Amino acid sequence: MIARADRASRLRLALKSLLAEHQRQLDEMLPLRQLVKGSVYELKTRCGKPTCHCASDPGPLHSSTVLSWSEHGKTRLRTLPPGERARCQQLTENYRRFRQARAALVKLQRRMLATIDRLERSLRLPPPKPAARRRKS
Repeated sequence: MIARADRASRLRLALKSLLAEHQRQLDEMLPLRQLVKGSVYELKTRCGKPTCHCASDPGPLHSSTVLSWSEHGKTRLRTLPPGERARCQQLTENYRRFRQARAALVKLQRRMLATIDRLERSLRLPPPKPAARRRKS
């Protein structure tokens, strides 16, 4: 009986710890106000004009900052104006942080449910024994 109570006590403490971690993940996620799915990076390409400086092998390539994201299984690219790079990088980082916090919450939920199930098993008592039957005299 003491081992059962001790196990239940440890499981309650584990649940409280998981709940605190759950709150930390929510605190990480909730302040994020704007998100953009994708990645911002520098794209270097050749323009295709035969007389352009990029047409020769050692020639410098044209560069542009792009936002890349996946939509319906296809990769999409959007060229960003020079002043938008920092803002879009922050918004895509917000998206990554949001998704990481979400994934952590899903894992925590599973662990919490498993711990709750173990707590239930440790607290559950067997059904009472049947009452003694009286003999007819």
